[in-house]
This record gives sequence, C-alpha cells and structure tokens, in this order.
Amino acid sequence: MAKRSLYSNMLSLALLLIQTGPSVSQLEELVKGKDVAGLTRLIGNLPAGVANPFTVIRTRGAYDTGRFGWTVEPLRKDYVVITTPLTSEDVGDILLKREGSALRYIPETDAMGITLHRHELDVRFNTVEKKATLIDKMSFTSEAGTGPFVFRMSPAYKVSSILNGTSKVDFSQAGGVVLAARPKGKATYTIRYSAVVDLPQYAGSVSTKEASLVNDYWYPMVARQPVPYDIAVHTQKDWVVVGQGELVSANETADEKVTRYRMDLPVIYYSVSAAPYKTSEKTINGKRYWMKSIRVAEDRMALQAELYAPIVEFYEKSFGKFPFSGYGALDSEVYGGGALEAYSYATYGGGMPGEDAHEPSHTWWGGILNNTYLGSFWNESFAVYSDGLFHRNAPIGSVADRRLAFIQVANGQQGFEPFPIEGGGAFIGPNASSLGYGKGALVLQMLEQILGTERMIKLMAAWVEADRGKAVDWVDFERVAYRLYPGENLKGFFDDWLRKPGFARLSVRDVRFEGGKVEFSTAFEGQPYRMPLEVMLEYPGGKRSFATVHVSGNGTYSVASSDKPALVSIDPWLRALRSIDANEFPDDLQRTTGRFKRYTDPAHKDWLANLGRANLEELPDDLNGVFVVGHPNTTPRMAELCRKAGFQVSGNRLTYRGVDIDLENGSALALVELAGGGRCGIGLGKTLLRPNPGRARVAVTDRLGRFLAGQTEPKTQGDLTYRL
Repeated sequence: MAKRSLYSNMLSLALLLIQTGPSVSQLEELVKGKDVAGLTRLIGNLPAGVANPFTVIRTRGAYDTGRFGWTVEPLRKDYVVITTPLTSEDVGDILLKREGSALRYIPETDAMGITLHRHELDVRFNTVEKKATLIDKMSFTSEAGTGPFVFRMSPAYKVSSILNGTSKVDFSQAGGVVLAARPKGKATYTIRYSAVVDLPQYAGSVSTKEASLVNDYWYPMVARQPVPYDIAVHTQKDWVVVGQGELVSANETADEKVTRYRMDLPVIYYSVSAAPYKTSEKTINGKRYWMKSIRVAEDRMALQAELYAPIVEFYEKSFGKFPFSGYGALDSEVYGGGALEAYSYATYGGGMPGEDAHEPSHTWWGGILNNTYLGSFWNESFAVYSDGLFHRNAPIGSVADRRLAFIQVANGQQGFEPFPIEGGGAFIGPNASSLGYGKGALVLQMLEQILGTERMIKLMAAWVEADRGKAVDWVDFERVAYRLYPGENLKGFFDDWLRKPGFARLSVRDVRFEGGKVEFSTAFEGQPYRMPLEVMLEYPGGKRSFATVHVSGNGTYSVASSDKPALVSIDPWLRALRSIDANEFPDDLQRTTGRFKRYTDPAHKDWLANLGRANLEELPDDLNGVFVVGHPNTTPRMAELCRKAGFQVSGNRLTYRGVDIDLENGSALALVELAGGGRCGIGLGKTLLRPNPGRARVAVTDRLGRFLAGQTEPKTQGDLTYRL
C-alpha cells in the first residue's frame, strides 16, 4: 500500500506539472524570438473567423503596437497576459488561459456575457508628475456565467480598487487586463485607477504644457463595445478642456476648474485633452464650428469654420442627421502625425487641418457605425472614399468640373497583395492600413461606378440607418447592399474585391473597329476580377464619347460606335483598381508645377506665396518647365499664356468658364502648351490656404484655395490607349 501511495502521489505530481503548461520564462523566450509558429502550437485550433493573435508580435500592429517590445505576465494562477504599451485602434494585450498542458486564447472580442451600458468618468491630472488619476462608474449587465468579469485598458493604467456599491470587489491585473469578481444581473462598479502618461506622438501624454488622453486606451473596455459616457475633468483654471459630445458645464472653484461633457453617441474610442488653448468659433446654419490650438494664430483658426460647414452639411444631407450641435478641430502638439477622429471633433498633430473632409466623415463611419479595427479597417475605407465623394460633389463652384478633378487614382499597391480586405484587421500589421486607407476606398469608388452616385449615397445612408450604434464590418454593408439592390448581382463583385488579395493585372488586346462597334479582349495575369471598365472613344476633330463595360474575366467586350474613332482609351480616368503604368498619367497641376522652376513677377510677390518657391530672378526666354506667377499688365508674356488657358483678365478680375474671381481673393492656375513644344505653368492671385486643383490641368479657386472650376484631361497616351 505504501509503494502504491507513493507511486500515486508521484503520478499526480507529474500530471500537475504537465497541466501547468509552459512557464512564463518559456513564453518570454518564444515572444522575444517572435516565434509565432511556436506560440500558435500552444493554443491549438483557433475558433473560426478569429485572427491569429501572435502575428502582431512579428508585424508590430497596424499602428506600431509592440514598438516598445512585448513582455509576459502571469495573471492569477490560471491566466497569462502577453502585454505591451498600446496605441489606439490597434491590437491589445493577448489573454491566454491555462487548460492542462495547453493555453486557450480568449479573443478581445469575447464579452464573456458582459454588456456595458454607460461610463461615468472623473479625470484629474498631476502635470508635474505626468500622471492621470481616474474614477469610472461603469454600469453593466452580467449574464449568468462561471468565468470572471474581464475588462481591458492600456497597461500603464493600474487599478487600485473596485467597489460594487460599498462592497469591495476582488480583482487581479496583469498588463492592461483586469479580472474581477463577476456579479449577477445589473451592477455598477466604481473603478479607481491611475497611470504615468508619457508616450507623446504614440499614445497619451501629460505634461505642464498639455494633457492629452488621445490615441490611448485610458478607459475600461469590454470587447470593444460602443458605450456612451459622461466625463468630469479637473484642471487648473486657465486650461481649456476638449471632450467628445456636448459641453455641459465649466465651473471654477477656489482651486480648480471642473469641465463636464456628455457623450450620448455610443462609441469605442474616447478622446479628451486639456491645455491653455486659444479658441476660435463661429455658428453657421445653426451649428457651432470651432478650432482650438496653442500655436496656430487666431485669424487662421477662424477660417476653419468656413471650411468645415459645407463638409458637415454635405454629409448630413447624404448620410443622415449629424448627432452633435457642432464640430471642431483640436491642434495638439503632442499628438503624432495625421489626425484622430473623435466624432464631434478631431485631434490633429500638424496645425490647421484645412479642407479636411476625411475626419468629419468618421462621425458616421466609426461614430454612428462603430469599428473595432480587429476585423478590418472598413471605416477608413469609407472615410477616404467620402473625402473624394465630397470633393467631387460639393456644391462649391462647378460640380461637373469637380467630378473629374477629384477622381481618386486606383493604382494597385504592394500593400494590397498579401491579404484580402475581409479579415484584414490590426493583427496583420501595416497591411491593414494599406487595405483600409487604400484598397477599400478604391473598391467603393468602383462600386459608385456600378451604382451611380445617387444610388451609392442612398446605400450608404441606408446602412447608417440599419446598423446605427453597432460595431459592424464589410459583411454588414454587403447585407444592406443586397437588400437595397437585389438586381445588381453585387455578390461576385464583393467576393472578388473583399475576399481576394491583391488587385487586377489587366491587359487589353485586339482592339478593332468593325460592324459599328469597337471590340477588344481582356486578359488578366493571375486571377480575374469583376470590375467596371470605362472606355473613351476620341474621333477625328476631338469629339469624345464615354461608355462603361462590366468586365467579369477574360473575354471580348464591345462599345457601340457609328464612326471609327481615332483613339481608344481604356480606363481614361484611371479608376479601375489595377496596376497602372507611369506612362498613363496625364499631366496635371499637382504632378508638374512642383517640379517646375518658379518665376514671380516683382509686382506680385505676395501672389501664391503658399505654392512652390521663387527660384528664378528673371523670366527666361524658354518657358518650358517654368511656373510663371504674375499678371499680364506687369508680365506681358502672361497675356498670351492666359489666353491659351482660357483666362480673361481685366485688372484684378479673372473670368474662366463663367466663374469670376477677384485676384486678391482667389487664384487661377494652368498648364499651358508652348508653341515650340513643351509646357509651362502659370499662376495668378492670392489665397489664404494652398490651392487644391485636384487632378486638373486648369483650376480656379476661391480665397480658401477651394476648387471652383477647371479642366481635367483623360488619359490619351501610354498603356491601354490605342490609335486606330
């Protein structure tokens, strides 16, 4: 009996050792070696549709999560967390549960039966110590379950206590993952936590100059659920607090200022900042537009309201009611490059945003409809596409001219190659950004070709109405598209462009005219794609006609034509998502004038001061490759150049295609063909912001640099153009 008992005890001990699985040091070795295969073997089969969490250790996330290295921390005796300092809209800490000799991965999207209802946040800053101290009264419902209540934050934030009413709640924390005792039914947990916040240009930052909880997970999250919240921020009296939603109050006491915001739109990503910001604001058509900054001059900030108003009004008319009383821009010195949407405003890291239509569109794409960024970057696709949609259709100047000048060139990029859009979330690393900001937007532009602009906008608005307040993805957009347009056979298009990696490598052969039509054959290198393909026919004398064929693979297609054209241009506006050769690009102002040497008329040294550099003291005889800024009265050679461009200039007035501008409050730009060959650029006028000609070769703008009218040329040379 004694021997059997000893044997039994040894066996039990051996089994126990086997059940503990890999040690923390063993996991650290795998993580340090970026051994994704070795880590994956420890968790066995992943649930269907769940991305491999370990790939991010090698890719470093879409926005560089992991740049500071990963570490492994035990959590109680049965959990392990692989953790790193986090930045917003990227992957989070990896939570693993020990089960025998294996580890089970618990995806961040697993709510484990917890539904959040609202946060009530209280925030204090110690700017000298770079510290934020917070309290969150988090209300939620807990479904029946045996597991713990799991919530997550950035690992810098350490929880000091959790109360359920007046009762202490047991909890454990490793990295940014907190396991707490699970209540039954509805409850409110009061969570106290704090952090030294010092990751400027990456995540949050607190200093004596500015406190920024932007691009940071500074609030408890469960499965990245969209949640509304209230917030009170305590600051010194001369600081201004910028928060999401609606300003409720800003009251001073003897020692501090307490600013309160109410954010009733459920969202995933929260932002709040404070500093001695200067403010400019203006009410336009009942909405308050503002900009705040420490460094931007107030007269410059005042322009932002004029720029934002038509953008917000266009989106509200197109996609559905704007959910706030106004919209603004915050310029932050500690925010990294680019910008981050906050739905009622956006945070920028580079000064005044100008005519930015991307961030305001996120009120709908990321705000009203939410994105976890773990499945795909669909909302970035919609924001980039919406920016183009606005610039093509904004009721500022000639909409017909805009629709050509602001077509987005659909050139396939290397970053589109390894992964499809569907499932291309933050785990795949930088390719997620390429797919979201790049490929997805260009796919939507092709969908607009199929549906037409009005029906495309109707579809986007229908999706907003169908899924408002939810975390959604491409499949949800597809569902609405199939319901709204059942006769369009869109499934094949979505299958090709959302579920195949890469882009089209298309060649065209056997272009010919016979029997009252132009015929051509398509050949795809590699897999074929369903896509709309525009065809331009140019006839002797210069007349042009346009038609669209719907390519479904290798085959022969035709366009009716009563006369033989002189030129056939396939994809003349470069909006088919394919490999586009450099020789296909028509000349335009943006592509050429930046390379030209600039001559500035001494009588107009202040003209177009924000465009290029004056590097020619005298106007050369040969104007090829020269950008001439001046007026016909003081630079006589400008008279003929203006005539060629179509500009009629009289004193300070310039007229082009019925658009009349004051050259003290607007600009005109053009590329002009020279008699002896070559081309030059010309520019007239004065703008407060850099002119935006889009892809035009002739452009007239208002005083804010916004496009009013112009001429954009289709492709007439290079690949996929044929002379008959």
